[in-house]
Amino acid sequence: MPARAAFPPSPEAPPAAMSAVLHAAPAPSGRSSPVQRTYEPVPGLRERVMSALMRTSLRLMFKPVIKPPMPVGLQRAVLHTLSVSMPPGGGVKVEHIRIGNMAAERITPKATPKPKHAMLYLHGGAFCAGSPRSHRSITTRLSRMADCEVLAIHYRRVPEHPFPAQIEDSVAGYKALLERGYRPEHIAVGGDSAGGTLTLLVFKALELAGLPTPKCLVMMSPAFDAKLNSDSVKKYKKLDPMINIEWGMQGFAWYRPQHDHPLAFPKRQDLSTLPPTLVQVGEIEVLHDDSVWLLHAAKRFDRPVELEVYKGRWHVFQIHAGLMPSATQALARQAAFMKLHWGA
Repeated sequence: MPARAAFPPSPEAPPAAMSAVLHAAPAPSGRSSPVQRTYEPVPGLRERVMSALMRTSLRLMFKPVIKPPMPVGLQRAVLHTLSVSMPPGGGVKVEHIRIGNMAAERITPKATPKPKHAMLYLHGGAFCAGSPRSHRSITTRLSRMADCEVLAIHYRRVPEHPFPAQIEDSVAGYKALLERGYRPEHIAVGGDSAGGTLTLLVFKALELAGLPTPKCLVMMSPAFDAKLNSDSVKKYKKLDPMINIEWGMQGFAWYRPQHDHPLAFPKRQDLSTLPPTLVQVGEIEVLHDDSVWLLHAAKRFDRPVELEVYKGRWHVFQIHAGLMPSATQALARQAAFMKLHWGA
């Protein structure tokens, strides 16, 4: 990922400025039927140049490096170094806090120091890397765009802490939002990659515990198939500029879900109570089919899932927000989705 000096930050465009939609469905209306939309890249020179730079940087500096046999400590250091080069959004306050023994970041809009709504954000990184700091280009923008508090937790990571430590910590983060006075109908849970996986499992964990569940969910490129043998893995293994299959397999191997645990397998979860859910995925990423699976699974119960496929884009391209207009606008779509379902 290149330094941010190549271009000044791009305008934080509102959802109305979104790039052209192919196979368009109506705008979100609160209905329960699942729907899929496909977005073309944002037109213009900036999008073309920055997407080429991001794609090349990932091919040279991320994909060939973040994989076995690189030790997990070096994987974390490289991912952190590359991720923090992405510019954070402005207009927010970032506080370092603790929830029990867990570190976290509380991000609030400067214009609304005590917002009515909140989001629990679960970062990606194959369960073994990533942190609240590495994903600030996403969390800071979501806070400002959705006018909400974003609580980004530093959940325990593998291999030191296998399943279900990550789910337990995520539930603790959600409880912290309830203790701060946020009502469940004013809370969203979201995350990217492994954090997208946790988003679904945390919702089910809250149900199993008899706790009030969030109003809506937001997932970016979630990983639901630990075997990593879907058609999109085979089709985009070389084309995807970011994800190395060996890295994903290593993360799932370290994750070590207990086979008799009710939350062990995402694809075995009962989706009949799934709340409004937005899933965003790149067209050319290896995990593309996992997002499509969720849409089709939700259709069996007529649950309110919206799948957005971004043409020519890769795994968690949203982290390039501020540099690549399509990434910024994808986050604007997430903010609009949350605000819609939170209501007044």
